[in-house]
Order: sequence, then C-alpha cells, then structure tokens
Amino acid sequence: MSKFYDVVIAGGGVIGASIAYQLSKRKNLKVALIDAKRPGNATRASAGGLWAIGESVGLGCGVIFFRMMSANRKRATQGAAVAVDASTPHILPPSFFEFALQSNALYPALHRELVDNHGMDFKFEKTGLKFVIYDDEDRLYAEHIVGCIPHLADQVRWLDQAALRAAEPSVSHEARGALEFLCDHQVSPFRLADAYTEGARQNGVEMFVNTNVTGVLHHGTRVTGVQTAEAGVFHCKTLINAAGAWAADLSEWATGVRIPVKPVKGQILLTERLPKLLNGCLTTSDCYVAQKDNGEILIGSTTEDKGFDVSTTWPEIAGLVQGAVRCLPELADINLKRTWAGLRPGSPDELPILGPMRGVEGYLNACGHFRTGVLTSAITGVLLDKLINDEALPLDITPFLADRFEVASAKEERALEIA
Repeated sequence: MSKFYDVVIAGGGVIGASIAYQLSKRKNLKVALIDAKRPGNATRASAGGLWAIGESVGLGCGVIFFRMMSANRKRATQGAAVAVDASTPHILPPSFFEFALQSNALYPALHRELVDNHGMDFKFEKTGLKFVIYDDEDRLYAEHIVGCIPHLADQVRWLDQAALRAAEPSVSHEARGALEFLCDHQVSPFRLADAYTEGARQNGVEMFVNTNVTGVLHHGTRVTGVQTAEAGVFHCKTLINAAGAWAADLSEWATGVRIPVKPVKGQILLTERLPKLLNGCLTTSDCYVAQKDNGEILIGSTTEDKGFDVSTTWPEIAGLVQGAVRCLPELADINLKRTWAGLRPGSPDELPILGPMRGVEGYLNACGHFRTGVLTSAITGVLLDKLINDEALPLDITPFLADRFEVASAKEERALEIA
C-alpha cells in the first residue's frame, strides 16, 4: 500500500529524530520517520558529551583515541607537518567550530522546550570538560590548542594541580593539572534521541520502526519516494538521508553517487551506580569519563576501522579500564555493569555531509557526523528544517556539501598528472 508524505526521513537516530522534531513544529508538513533499528547505531557509541570545543580540537574521545608518538606531538606544536588521521589529535577547521558552537548554544532552550511542551527530559547538565594533563606531551598539546583558538580564550581555563584537585578531588595525584573548556557540557544520548522522537510523534510525525529501506524511487532526476521491505512504498517530495553508518547505500540508490561514509566502531563501558565521584566530564590521553545523573560512569571510547562489527573485545576494554583507573584510582574496585559497541558514521575529513547533491532533486543529506552527532544534532535539525522550507540558514553549509569530495578528487587527479 502506497503512502504519501511531504518529507520522508530515513534513519531514526539522534540526527533523523532531531530533523523530524524541527519539521514537526511547522504543523503544515506530513512527515514520516523510517528507522530500521540496526545493531550499533551511532547514538549507542556516544557519551552524550556536548563538547563543542573539546570535539573541535581533537579531545572528544580521549585525546583522540590513542596516544600520539612524542615526535609527532612536538612537530604539531612547532607547526610542522604531521600525518593526520582518525587516531591523531588534530584541530578541525573554523567551519566546524561555528557549526559545533551554534549547536551547543541551542541546548538550554531546547531542553526547556522539550520538557515543558512534551514532558521529555534529556538530562542537560552544565559540567564543563577538563583535559587532564599527565606529562609534558599532554601539556604541549594543550598549549597548542590554546594557541589555535585565541578567539575562544574566555571559554578556556588552565587549572594547576591544586586547582584540579579542588575541582575534582577524586582525580589521580599523577595528574599535573588540566585545561578546562567551560562551555562543554553533557546530556543523556539515549534520552535525547527519545525526546526528539517523542516530541515529533506528539506533533504528528508518523513513525515506522523496524522498517528497512530497500530502494529509492525516481522520476527523471527527482527522487520521489522509497521502497521498504515491511511497509511498502512511501512517496515523498523530499527524502532525507539520516541513515548514519549506512548512509552510503542510500545515497547510491538515490543519486547514483556513493558518499564516503563508513562505520567507525567505538567501544564503551558503563559502571555500576556510584556516589558522586565527578563534578564534570574528563578526557585524558587514554579515555574519557563522564558520570551521569544516576551515578553510572561512562568510559570510552575506542575508534576502530572494523566495518559493521559490533562485538566487544578484551584488549580494547582492558585499555579503557586501565585509562579510567589511571585517572580515577577509586574505580579500581568498582564493578562494570555493561560493555557495548556502536558505529559512528565517519567521513574522510571528519565533517558532516549536509544538504543537496548536484544533479538530483528531492534529496538531502544529513549524515557523516562521526563522533559529534549528539552535539550537532540540534543545529542539524534546524538546518534541514530551513532547507526544506527554503528559508535563510543560520550558517553557511558549503563546507559540508557532498560536492567537496568531488573537488578533492579532482585536485588529487591533477596533482598526479603534474607528478
């Protein structure tokens, strides 16, 4: 049986749900949210950090996942060339800073709105984020960060060892101090996704869970709908690709072009409930730790190129445990409640892929958010809502268009020809 909508959103994670919620407030659009609930959706790989500066400077996953070689750290601080990939700390471009900071600024009002209008509390907490400094290498990278963001000096604070212990008495005596990002806070990622979804549902968005998109319908160069295995055909004026780690398949069906989104595995640990151990979120050269309002502590997270594998593995879990105990020695005698893995939707430059694609109508991307989906879901929902309704955007999305990869490929080809 065919169904007709103004907008179909493929993907019900935190990005798709945010878009559904923003569109639902219009009241004049018929919207469907289709979600397959596959194992390993990216929201599961998140600590819920609203770490706008921390993520932008490469600290969101614990000085980005694994320690950099000492020589590379020193080269980075001296401005020399450093091989950068997903396991190397590096600072993202100004366009991402603007994107992240604008999204971060939306959360206080968004929290009040979802609580007051829909009874949904996603546990917004003002905690700050502290980069715990153990040694000279950490200090060098922290100084490098500060030197790169002079325009955000009012949002950064140095803590010496005494100040760090006053702020976080449970932190190891091994720590020499910290660099604190004052505007970086946290939410519950699961509650945030639920809040968006429930707000959208209450506002009239139709939800189709456990529903797999198996193909895309076209009329000439225009996308006109999707085929699903469980619920038949959905006709629409616009299809939004919010399919997370699976977005490349949908883009290929819709446009003939496979956008470069791939799964990036992240393993996470959760402790039993504890008395209040932390006053804020911490990130180190080994891991991050974030205590939630119910007392549980999230410890994460790895970054692994393992395809769609969502198993948990002992060496990686052990490494996170060791990093957490190094930071908070009291955790040595605490029980782990759960371990799991999620799949972040990674892109080659770690920037999201947003907006239209050349040569096709009725299709928009909202994917490739890598490790920042929770943080940037708020602004992504606003941007896609305004694109659908042909309104002025709060920021320039040119750096996030899929076309940038075509430009990069052309440059690489010309460089090879010259060589």
